[in-house]
Amino acid sequence: MNIENATPEQRIEMFRDCLSKRRTYWMEWVQEMNKCLKHFDKLDDLQTEVFSRRQEAVEEYHSMAFDLAKRAKIYNEKYAEVYNKIRLMKVAQGSATFMYNTEKAIAAQIDAQLSQDKYIIDMVESQLQYLDNTIKTIDGIIYAIPNRIKIEEIRIGR
Repeated sequence: MNIENATPEQRIEMFRDCLSKRRTYWMEWVQEMNKCLKHFDKLDDLQTEVFSRRQEAVEEYHSMAFDLAKRAKIYNEKYAEVYNKIRLMKVAQGSATFMYNTEKAIAAQIDAQLSQDKYIIDMVESQLQYLDNTIKTIDGIIYAIPNRIKIEEIRIGR
């Protein structure tokens, strides 16, 4: 499906699928690297690849963080715009007859109107947490490599 012709709901689904594919990519790579740790003869390949993959994860993290900041800015601008419209309607109609008399009611109305935007922000935040944890896992693999070498040296009696 072409994103330009997609409905807002379809765009959200496409975005969620894209994030899911990235999580699968990282999960499968980490699993493969963990397997490499078990085989001493694959440690050379692991040592060279793990640093470039870590940098890839860091770049993806920061790219998404910039995207999140942009989306949050747009969300806050939309929130203020909707809030001001509701407040103007309240003034025009008079407080006594206006259906959103409290700030809590106004906030609930705004949240409902901007729910798709907030959902995307929440998905990006979740993806950032996942990437942060992935980077920590990669750091654990980096730390494990010299330990794995030491264990092998002990095993063969060096």
